Amino acid sequence: MRRRRSNTILATLIIATAVASAARVHAQQHDSWPLIGALPFANSVVGDEHAALNPLISGVPELILIELSRNPAIRTVEPARLRRVLASQKLDAQGRVDDDAASRVGRILGAQWMIRGNFTGDGHGTIRVAAYMVDVATGQVEHTANAEGKQANLASLIGQLSEHLGHDLHFAELPRDEKRARELMQKASYQTTLMFARAIEARDAGRVQQAISMLQQLLAASPEYEPAQNELTRLHSDRGR
Repeated sequence: MRRRRSNTILATLIIATAVASAARVHAQQHDSWPLIGALPFANSVVGDEHAALNPLISGVPELILIELSRNPAIRTVEPARLRRVLASQKLDAQGRVDDDAASRVGRILGAQWMIRGNFTGDGHGTIRVAAYMVDVATGQVEHTANAEGKQANLASLIGQLSEHLGHDLHFAELPRDEKRARELMQKASYQTTLMFARAIEARDAGRVQQAISMLQQLLAASPEYEPAQNELTRLHSDRGR
C-alpha cells in the first residue's frame, strides 16, 4: 500500500515536471516569435474624399495586424504601446513616417518588423493601398504589397495585402478555422469596414466611449464581424481594470 502511494506521488511529480518544462519551452518559443507592428498609413487621397477616408489612417494598419495575427507563430505590437512611442518620439500620427523613423520606433518596441503604408483613390470609387514592411535591424524595406480595386471591396483588398506580406515572410498555412474567419472578414461591406476604422480612429484619439458606442452600433448591424467583437471586448476589459 505504501509502495503504491509512493509510486503515485512519483508519477504525479514526473507529470508536473513535464508540464512545467513544456510551459517553459512554450514561453521561450513565444518570446522568440517575431514581433510585428503597423504604423498609421498616410492618406494620399486628393479631393473631396480625403477627409472622409481619414479613418483608414488607423483602420487599415489595425486590420492588417488582425489578419497577420491569425498566424500562431507571430506576435503583434499592442496599439496602445505604439501610440505611446509615437507620442514620445513626436512622430506624425497621420502616417507620414519614413523608413528610418519606422526602424527607430521598431527598436524601441523591440519589434523585428514594422509596416508602414499609404492609400489613395481616383475620385471615382477606386482605392489603392500600398504596404511596406521595414526590417527594423537594417532600416530597409524588405517586402512590399499593393492592392487596388473598388472601395466596396476594401476588406478584400486589405486581406490581399496581409496574405501577400504573410507569404513573403514564409508564414505557415492557417488552420481551417482561421481560414474561415479570414474569409468572413474579407467579405465585410465597405460600410462595416469604414465604421470599424472610425471606431479605431476614435479609440486612438482617446475617445474611448465614442469608440465603444460605434462598435456597438456596428455589431447591431453586423453581429458576426469579428474585429468589432474582439475590440469591444478588449475596450470593456481595459476600462474594468
